[in-house]
Amino acid sequence: MFEAHPYRGPARPASPVVTTLLGVTIVVFLVQQVGDRLTGGWFTHLFGLSRPLLLQGALWQPVTYIFLHQGLLHIFLNMLLLVVFGREMESVLGTRRFLGLYLVCGVLAGIGWLAISGAPAGGRWPTCIGASGAVLAVTACFAAIFPHRRVTLLLFFVLPVTLTARTMAIALGLLDLLALFAEEGNVANAAHLAGGIAGYLYGRRIRLGRPMPGAPFRRSPFRRHREPDLRVLGPEDEPPAPEEIDRILDKITRHGIRSLTRREKRLLEKAGGG
Repeated sequence: MFEAHPYRGPARPASPVVTTLLGVTIVVFLVQQVGDRLTGGWFTHLFGLSRPLLLQGALWQPVTYIFLHQGLLHIFLNMLLLVVFGREMESVLGTRRFLGLYLVCGVLAGIGWLAISGAPAGGRWPTCIGASGAVLAVTACFAAIFPHRRVTLLLFFVLPVTLTARTMAIALGLLDLLALFAEEGNVANAAHLAGGIAGYLYGRRIRLGRPMPGAPFRRSPFRRHREPDLRVLGPEDEPPAPEEIDRILDKITRHGIRSLTRREKRLLEKAGGG
C-alpha cells in the first residue's frame, strides 16, 4: 500500500490511453461483481486466466484477465500505479507504443504465471486476474528510462520513503520473488515478475537507443553522452523552463518522440533527471 510521486514539475499533457484504461477497468470491475453474483463466480472463471479453459480454446483470457480484479484494494492499488507512472510514460512513448507496452506485457505476465504455476493442490485449477503484471511493466519501464528519478512512496499511506526509481523497481522485484517462494495464496507473484521484467527490458532498449525488432535504428534521447571535462557554458546549460518542457511533451503526445529535434531531446533528458 503506497503512493508514489515520481515528478513534481509542471502538469503533464492529457493521457488518453491512461484515462481510457482507467475507465474500462473500473467498468469491467463493476460488471464482474454483478456477473459473479448472477453466475456464482463463473464470470471471473470464464474471463480470468485459467489453464484448463485456455487449453479448451478460451483464447481471449490472456487479455481479459488484465481487466478483472479481486476486490476494491486490488483495483485501487493497480489503478493508482497506472495513473502515477502511466501518464508520464504515455507522454514519453506516445499513445500507441504505451498501449502496446501495457497490453503486450500484461499478456507476457499471464504467460509467465502459466509457466510457473503448478498443478492444483486441492483438485481445482487456480485463476489469475488483475492488471498488476501490466502496471508493474509500466513502472519498471519508467525505472529503466529514468533510473535516477527520485520517487516518494507513502508506505501504508503514512510513512514517506524517498528513493530512486531504479531502487524502487529492484525492491518490488525482490518482494515478489520472495513472496513467490514463501506464499501459497492467490497473489500471482509470477505474473508480477514476468510483467516487470518485460517492461524493464523494453525501457532499457529505449534508453540505450537499441531498435525493437523490425524497427529502424534511432538514437535514444535518454542515453547518456560522454562530455568533455572542460567546456564553455551556454544557454542550453541553464535549467529548461517549465513552459518549454510542456511544449516538448505536448509535441511528443501529438507527433511521437521521433519528431523531436536534438535540442528538444537534450532538454527532455535534462528535465527527466536521468
